[in-house]
Amino acid sequence: MTSNKHFFVLQDPPKAESTEEDLNIITLRNPATGKSCKYLLRNEDRDLYELCCFSEPNRSWFINDTVCSNGKIFFPTRVDPLFLVIPYLEKSCTSKAVPLDQILVDDEFPHTTKLVNVLSAGAQLNMIADEKKAGDIRAYKFNEEKVMDWLKRKCTRLEKALGAERKFARSHNFVKEEKENEVDVKGEMMHYAHGIISDYLSLELSKKLATAIGLPEEKIVNKRKSTVELEANQIKKIKKEESYETTPIKSVDKKVSARSKALAKAASGTKSISSFFKK
Repeated sequence: MTSNKHFFVLQDPPKAESTEEDLNIITLRNPATGKSCKYLLRNEDRDLYELCCFSEPNRSWFINDTVCSNGKIFFPTRVDPLFLVIPYLEKSCTSKAVPLDQILVDDEFPHTTKLVNVLSAGAQLNMIADEKKAGDIRAYKFNEEKVMDWLKRKCTRLEKALGAERKFARSHNFVKEEKENEVDVKGEMMHYAHGIISDYLSLELSKKLATAIGLPEEKIVNKRKSTVELEANQIKKIKKEESYETTPIKSVDKKVSARSKALAKAASGTKSISSFFKK
């Protein structure tokens, strides 16, 4: 009996004393593209992680006394579940308040209902929506103003974190003289922060956020176009690597110049120097 094995690099250790932990991999709708994306649930489906995969052909893992032919590496990263909820709120709750279990319903992605448990573990829906109570029932209505304030705070915190490390500034040669380039570096850090946050937003919401934090809209459109082209090129590269086909080498006929032909004709019938030294 064979079983599929996967190699994960987890930053957070298991909360339980036991070293074994149940990892639940689910498929959800990507909030930016609307396409399918893999996520990981941990700690009794209360913590949500997005899965980043590093894969190259002809790789395997040695696990104890066995060989795992699947050489992929998965890097789970914590993600705020509110990013995944925003598209559903915007779609179903712009004009009226709706209970959460009715909002998070997606026929194409049935695991979306698991987000209800994730959100009940501590996520604050009232930061992006208006909450209304009727007895034990809680309903939510999409509030774009709250969403923009929440996103702006995230960009500001991320900008400060990037500015503190200054790794991005150094790697792009922004800082040659601290005093002269201080304003430019701050603007670039905000641009990076917006780009990271926009990976979880629709294009329309990304444009609105750019306007709110004072970024030009042209950069946002160009960034999305370059990202799509990069993903397409990466897919082509992976398909090419997985084909394992080699291109046959064609023989190339060397062209002989007229001078070489003349020298060869003149040398015909003559003896080589080494022939005079033979007995």
